[in-house]
Amino acid sequence: MSRPIRTLYLFCTLLICPLGSFAQEVSLDSLKTLLPEKTGKDRILLLNELATGLRESDQTEAMAFSREADSLAKIMEDFSGQSRAQENMGWIFYRKGQWQKSFDYSKSAYDLAVKANDKLQAARLMNNMGALYYEQQNYQMAIQQFKKGYELATEVNDLSTRIRSLNNVALNFVQTGQLDSAESYASRSIQLNVNAGTPYLTSFAHRVMGDVFLARGQYDSAQAIYERSLKMSRTQGIKSFEAGVLHRLGNAYLLDGKFDQAEDLLTYSIKLCEENGFLDELSKSHRYLAKVYENKGDIQKAFIHQSQFLVLNDSLVNKSNRDRLALLQGMFEENLEESELELLKAQNENQSYRLKTSRKYAIFFAVTAIVISVLGIRLFVMNKNVRSINADLLAQQKKIEEQNQALELQSNQLREMNETKNKLFSILGHDLRGPVEQVKSVVDLLLAGHLEKEEFNELLGVLSKDIDSVNFTLINTLKWSMAQMEGFKLNPSHFDLRAVVDNSLKLLEASFKAKSLTVFNQMESKVEVFADQDLIEVVIRNILNNAVKFSNTGDAVTIFSERDDNWSYWCVLDQGVGMTEDQVQLLLSDSYSLTKSRPGTNKEKGSGLGLQLAKEFTRKCGGEITIDSHPGHGTKFCIKLPVAQQSVEQIQSV
Repeated sequence: MSRPIRTLYLFCTLLICPLGSFAQEVSLDSLKTLLPEKTGKDRILLLNELATGLRESDQTEAMAFSREADSLAKIMEDFSGQSRAQENMGWIFYRKGQWQKSFDYSKSAYDLAVKANDKLQAARLMNNMGALYYEQQNYQMAIQQFKKGYELATEVNDLSTRIRSLNNVALNFVQTGQLDSAESYASRSIQLNVNAGTPYLTSFAHRVMGDVFLARGQYDSAQAIYERSLKMSRTQGIKSFEAGVLHRLGNAYLLDGKFDQAEDLLTYSIKLCEENGFLDELSKSHRYLAKVYENKGDIQKAFIHQSQFLVLNDSLVNKSNRDRLALLQGMFEENLEESELELLKAQNENQSYRLKTSRKYAIFFAVTAIVISVLGIRLFVMNKNVRSINADLLAQQKKIEEQNQALELQSNQLREMNETKNKLFSILGHDLRGPVEQVKSVVDLLLAGHLEKEEFNELLGVLSKDIDSVNFTLINTLKWSMAQMEGFKLNPSHFDLRAVVDNSLKLLEASFKAKSLTVFNQMESKVEVFADQDLIEVVIRNILNNAVKFSNTGDAVTIFSERDDNWSYWCVLDQGVGMTEDQVQLLLSDSYSLTKSRPGTNKEKGSGLGLQLAKEFTRKCGGEITIDSHPGHGTKFCIKLPVAQQSVEQIQSV
C-alpha cells in the first residue's frame, strides 16, 4: 500500500468519526468497562466507538467489535449502526491490503447509509470510495467522490468531514498537475480548520500546499510550509506522517542547493523509515540522498543509495501493479455482476407478467365456458394462443441461456488476458527494469563527469552481465509473445542440430568461463532433425543457460546425442544442485507459473520463461522434453525430435 494513500486514510478515518470528540475525554479502557451493561442501540453505538478507536492499533479486537455490532444492528434493523460497523470492517481490510473486501464492505455501508438517510455517514463513505479510486490512479473519479462527500457534509454541517474532503480533493489535483486548483482547495481547508482546531488536518493541508510550491519551483516557500507541517506532525507523535514530510523537505533542500541540510534530514529519514517499516518513504529518501551525494561528488555513496532505491522501488512498483490490477478486476466483476442481476431481474419480471396474464386468460375462459357453452370454440382459440405464448417463453429462455454462455466465454477470455498481462508485468518488472535502471544510473554518472575511468572499468563487468541478462530475457519474451499470437505458424525443415548447438555454445562462452565450467561435447559430427530451426535454437540456448545457472564453480557439463529410426535424442547433463521429483513434475506440468523460478548458484535471477519456452516449443515441433534430476547430484535435460516429416506423420496416425 502506497504511503500517500495510507496517510490519506489515516486522517480520513481517525479524525472525522464520532469518536473524535468523545475519545478525547473518555479512554478506550473506560468505554470497555461500560460495555457489559449496555444493550440494544446503546450497545451498537458503543461497539462501533470501540472499533473505530482500535482499528489502527488492534485490528483483531476492532474486527470482533465490528462484527458483533453488525450482527446486532442487522437484527434490530439499525441501518446507521450497521453502516458504521461495515465501514470499520472495510477500513480494517484496507489496512491489511485486501482491497476487494474493503471495496465490498464500503459499498454495502454506503447503501445502508442511504437507506437510513444518514448523510454524515454517507459523506464519510464517499471519501472512502474516493480513496479506492485514488488507489486505481483514477484521480478524476476520486475527485468526484470527494466532492460529493463535501456536499453531503455541508448539508449536515459537519466541519471535520468538510475539511477532510477538501484536503482529499487538493491531494488529487496535485497528482493531476492542476496546481492552482490544489492550492485553492488546500487554502479553503486551512481557513475552515481555524474553527475546527484540528492540528492533524492543518498539518496535512500544509503538506499539500508544500507539494504545490515544490512543483512550481518555489523552493523557499515549499521549505517553510514543509517545516511547519513537520513540526505539527512531531507534536502529534504521528511517525508515518512525519516520514512523509521528511523526504519532501529533504528534496526541497536538495533542489535549492542546501546539500548539507538535505543530507542531515534524509539520513535521519532513512533511520526513521527503517525502524518503522515505511518502505515507500524509505525508497524516496534513498533516491534523494543519492542525488545529494552525486552533487557533493561522493560517487561511492551516491551509487550505494541509488542501488538501494532501485531494489526498494522495483519491489514497490511490482506490488502496486499487482494490487491495482486486483482492485480493478474486483470493481469490474462487481459491475458485471450488477449488470447480470439487472438483466435477470428484468427477464424474470417479464416472464412473471406473461405467466400472470396467461392465468387470467385461462380463468376467464374457463368461467365463461361453464356459463356460456357457446364460447367453447373461443376458449379453444385462446388456449392455442396460450401455447404460442409458452413457446415464446421457451424461446426466450433459450436465448437467455445463450447470453449467459456468451458472458461466461467473455469472462474466461478476460481472465486469460489478465493472466497474460500478469506474466508480462512480472517479466518486465523483475528481469528488465532493475538491470536497465542500473545501467542508466552508471551512464548518467559517467556523462556528468562524476565517474573516473578506473571506476567505470570496475563496473563494466557488472554492466555486461546486466545487458546480457536483458538481451536474453528480451529474446525469450519476444519469442514467447509470438507463440501466443493467433496465426503463429511453424516452419519445419531439415537441419543439422550439431551446428545449432555449436553456435549456442559460442554465444554462452562467457557464461561458462565465468563459472569455470568444463564442456564435453560428445555429439555426433552431424545430427539431422526435422523441426522449426528458430524455435529449436531458443530451446537449445535456454537448456544450456539453465545448466550454467544451476552448476557450481568448476563443474562439468556433458552434451551428447543418440538416434533411432524415427527420432533424434539430444541431452545435457550437469553436476549442479539438482531438483526433487515434485519440482520436476511442476516444471513439466501445463500449469507451471513464470514467477516460480529458483535463483542460480550465484544468485542469478529468472522468471522461468526460458524453460517454459523450451517445453512449449519442443511440443510445437512434434517432440518431447524429459527431465531426470536428483538433489545435489545434477540434472539431465533431454529433448526428442523427429528426424523426418514422415516420422511425425507416422506417429500422429497411430
